[in-house]
Amino acid sequence: METEKIVREVNYIIIHNLDAQEAYTDAAGNVENDKLRNAMLDEADRRGGYARELQREIKDLGEDVADDTSMEASWRRIWLDFKGIFTTKDDMTIVEECKKADEEMVIAYDTILQIGEAFLPPRVYNIIKQQRKEIGLTYQALLKFHEVQIEHSVEHSVEK
Repeated sequence: METEKIVREVNYIIIHNLDAQEAYTDAAGNVENDKLRNAMLDEADRRGGYARELQREIKDLGEDVADDTSMEASWRRIWLDFKGIFTTKDDMTIVEECKKADEEMVIAYDTILQIGEAFLPPRVYNIIKQQRKEIGLTYQALLKFHEVQIEHSVEHSVEK
């Protein structure tokens, strides 16, 4: 196995999780629904845990680990903060943004899993596979929330 390639690919996932942790924390600070806020804070904690778990695996290989968010994510947050000055934020819009970010996360995980068990150490592969499964569940929950909100807004507009 090429340790350098393993480290690069796993560090990429770590950075995505650190980005997601920060994004979910930011999103939680902007939603009005208490249940949604708590769910987002829980997800932020979970993503930080995913990053730490993978960081430990890279350290166990004796390699350097990623420990910061990506420049792309920093610029996206700056843009969203700037954009937020001029637009109102609602829970549905914030959920939509989280859903888009998790789509990117799923792609990153699927990409590394396509490399397969032959490339990754079995323990790392299994961790990534489990984390991908859990992120998929979160993504499905975001989709469901979004669908319910759309149904709710349609019902309200029909009632008027």
